[in-house]
Amino acid sequence: MFITALLASSLLAAAPADTVIENARIWSDGLAGFAEFAAIEEGRFVHVGDADTSFIGPGTRRIDAGGRVVLPGLIDAHLHMLSGGASLTQLQLRDAPDKDEFVRRIADWAMDLPDGRWILGGRWTTESWSDPQQPTKEWVDEVSGDHPLFLSRMDGHSALADSVALRIAGIDADGPPDPAGGVIDRDPKTGEPTGILREAAMSLVSRHIPARTIDDQIDALCFAMREANRHGITAVGDVNGIGDLKIYERLAPAQVSVRLFLYPSADDWHKAAARVAEFPAEPMKVQINGLKTFVDGTLGSRTAYMRKPFLGNEPGRENWRGLLREGIADGGLARNIRAAAKADLQAIAHCIGDEANHFFLDSLQSSYPHLPGARCRSEHAQHLLPEDIQRFGDLGVIASMQPYHKADDGRYAEDYLGAERCRSSYAFKSLLDAGAVVAFGSDWPVVSVNPFLGVEAAVTGKTLDGKHWQTQENLTVAEALRCYTSRAAYALRAEDEIGRIAPGYRADFIILDRSPFAGDVDWATISPVEVYLEGRLVYGSP
Repeated sequence: MFITALLASSLLAAAPADTVIENARIWSDGLAGFAEFAAIEEGRFVHVGDADTSFIGPGTRRIDAGGRVVLPGLIDAHLHMLSGGASLTQLQLRDAPDKDEFVRRIADWAMDLPDGRWILGGRWTTESWSDPQQPTKEWVDEVSGDHPLFLSRMDGHSALADSVALRIAGIDADGPPDPAGGVIDRDPKTGEPTGILREAAMSLVSRHIPARTIDDQIDALCFAMREANRHGITAVGDVNGIGDLKIYERLAPAQVSVRLFLYPSADDWHKAAARVAEFPAEPMKVQINGLKTFVDGTLGSRTAYMRKPFLGNEPGRENWRGLLREGIADGGLARNIRAAAKADLQAIAHCIGDEANHFFLDSLQSSYPHLPGARCRSEHAQHLLPEDIQRFGDLGVIASMQPYHKADDGRYAEDYLGAERCRSSYAFKSLLDAGAVVAFGSDWPVVSVNPFLGVEAAVTGKTLDGKHWQTQENLTVAEALRCYTSRAAYALRAEDEIGRIAPGYRADFIILDRSPFAGDVDWATISPVEVYLEGRLVYGSP
């Protein structure tokens, strides 16, 4: 396809183009500097470089970039479009600064809900509070009233439920026992549930939440695409559930303003592969690339699977080092990997703890017949054993990472792991030096979908409390942008189609309001003024 496109571009070069970009500072992996001009024909770049008036005719659309920086459309290699879109209409607690504000927002939200309606959303975190205690059902029972409440922590690996929701799920002092791969937090004296549910225990409550209609979920997906476009994103690695594929099958091609590369989660990849084979893909619009599973949990929930115990464990749990998810340690992961290999699907796995990543690498090495070219991915790859960093490069395993998590976790990671173990956390530069492909994303709605906040974290090491952490892993701006463009395209098996501004590539590009290459950048304020997908304006006004 790429060679064909290049041949086509040479034939079209003598004729006026559909569209040209003028007066620009075009940046892309593969360009030695900035180009000033690009020409587009039939949705693909046919020229990038110096201005060439032979591409301009009476019918040519001329986009004047006004001297602004033009980038390839940004690629978020890992997010959750359905839950991200839904979160835009749910209670948000991510920036609640303390307990009082946390409770007040829930009270205000509950007042506007019909009787009995669930209170959903959350994305709360208490680690930055002056008193970082975990919330309990007692915090919220009085203000939630007769509403069942289920509010996820920011990482989505634990949640707070109120007494109404716990009662619906049948969780009380007498039971049930912790499910495999999950924990019900309880008062050590009375056995009463505190309201915090971790990992698989969350499903004890969440399965009672009324299902949204397919139309509701299509609306959420469209909301999510508009939000992604607003931040300059034109392609995503969309992680969802295998049961969600029916929603994407209903999505009309005209509704697609973000290229959706799907990675549905499933417990049994052999069965999932059969469902994938039935999916009516629209290549480069909506297609399934691989299958996803969970190996462990998260650092903030203390469920990431570590080689050594966490620091500061509760009495009686001094040796707690997180947990593997259900079905992983008994050969389930290896079976799934073999099923993905047989179906030519990427095997991707949520791995945050150092031992979880080690286990995943070992499983891939022993189960995948042609590993280096398979583009298997460790999702998050946050904490690594030092000796495993080179293995990513040697085995060709992609580190699919979310740099804004570093800004968040950097506030408390050393309290959980110690300074020495954190030296190989968020090892962006070390992984690149080892020859590994690092692809960046957001994990939205866990954190903001804004990729420039991720770039800031990757190039400065700045944490949310204003400190700078693990700066030896900082990247240059260009390196970080490659992780959001050409390297992310590689992670999506689309490196010959998107991720660069070059002849033959699809014309996905953004025009920024200010330069990310300026010396003193306020990353939170960088914003696209126009976003194009295959030469079609999807955000902004020309």
